[in-house]
Amino acid sequence: GSCKILCPYLCYNRIQRSRRIVMTTANYGATADIVSTSQPPTEEVAALEAAEAKMEEGQNLCHDAKTKTPEEKEEEWDSTLYDITHMPTWEAFTLKVGSAWGNQGVWVNLMWAVSIAVVVAMVVCFTPYAEVIDTQGLLKLGTFLTIFVGFLLGFYLSSSMTRWYACTVAFMELLDAVRKLQMQMTALGVSKDLRDMLNRYGLLSAWLLNLNLHMHAVKNPGDEQGEVANPSSPRHIDTLWNQLAEIRPDIVEPHEREMLMAYPQPSALIWTWVASLIGRMARDGDIPPMASPTYGRILDIVQQAYGSIRATRAPFLIRAPFPYVHTLSILVHVNNILNAIVFGVLLGLSIPYVVDTPSQFQKRPLGPKRIVDVFADLFVAFCLNIITPMLYITLLDASTCMAQPFTFHDAKVPMQRFIKMLETDLLSADMLADEPPLWEKPSFKTKK
Repeated sequence: GSCKILCPYLCYNRIQRSRRIVMTTANYGATADIVSTSQPPTEEVAALEAAEAKMEEGQNLCHDAKTKTPEEKEEEWDSTLYDITHMPTWEAFTLKVGSAWGNQGVWVNLMWAVSIAVVVAMVVCFTPYAEVIDTQGLLKLGTFLTIFVGFLLGFYLSSSMTRWYACTVAFMELLDAVRKLQMQMTALGVSKDLRDMLNRYGLLSAWLLNLNLHMHAVKNPGDEQGEVANPSSPRHIDTLWNQLAEIRPDIVEPHEREMLMAYPQPSALIWTWVASLIGRMARDGDIPPMASPTYGRILDIVQQAYGSIRATRAPFLIRAPFPYVHTLSILVHVNNILNAIVFGVLLGLSIPYVVDTPSQFQKRPLGPKRIVDVFADLFVAFCLNIITPMLYITLLDASTCMAQPFTFHDAKVPMQRFIKMLETDLLSADMLADEPPLWEKPSFKTKK
């Protein structure tokens, strides 16, 4: 009798919980998610959940045990979570974490440029007849090279951002394929065991791809950390599976792990199992037969997932040609050195106006000039010959990070956040599919 009384309340409680999960879950395709704070359960809700669990007798309401996410406290840098309203204001100067200005290499290059300028200034100051140097010609040389390098850097930055967005969109298409496959299975009324297996394989593929691409990321350019020579070596494969065991220990069976460890790219090969399982389900009558359009549509989703994995790995496998990147890097550094020399010459020629006494100044073949004009010219030269090349080095640093989002930590694609949101989305969809509000669950396979 108590079961009959509790059943309506249990169904209502489950629907309310599913609504809360759906409302607090943002679309994993968005560029940023809203972190919602969950309220502690009341005594009434806790009692209903306990009774519901007792009536189910061990059956999992939300998700299969193989896809249940363990409780962990893991921090991951996400370059896409920031308050964009600060960017048009001067508050952007206070944002240091994750910015290109946090790269030590940028400030090292600035230090070397200033050092070169100081050394050249001292040489010019103590060199006889240094006043005959044509400073206007030097300024034209620095300006020409600066404009040319700026044009090349703009093209490289645009190309790098295109690659970064293409990689991110490809990974989102992989997660969309997992969700679409679950939707197809729900519409056909496939059994929960088969649906959970397909969901688990899709999540396993996404987690393996994420860990494989980000396993050897370095902090940022200039940290003196070289890239891994052979990421497909047995040692790195063992590291990949050990990291998966720490993050999602129950997402793969022991015999499946043993089979997949023999291959360097298991994230793509898992979809071979998915395709085989889809074919078996068509043979057993769980889904429409192979000659039907529905079966072809399901296979298109599987092929979309495999193609998305290849597109996601493109920045990792295919890079800009070495001659282009190397020449651009040399031009940026040569521009920095030449502009530092030009500023050093101007600084050395300006020192007598500041430190010489009137009698010493008269002995030099220098024209009359006010101290204020000297400092104004030095300030302009410092901005053009020191600050501008430093900004170009910063652009080169940011462009390199964007071009290789799996090599540098600062520009990494937030795959882990997207996967967690997909897990919550799959969980919510399973809960809603198990209990339709006004109709019975569909079933393509005829019940015997």
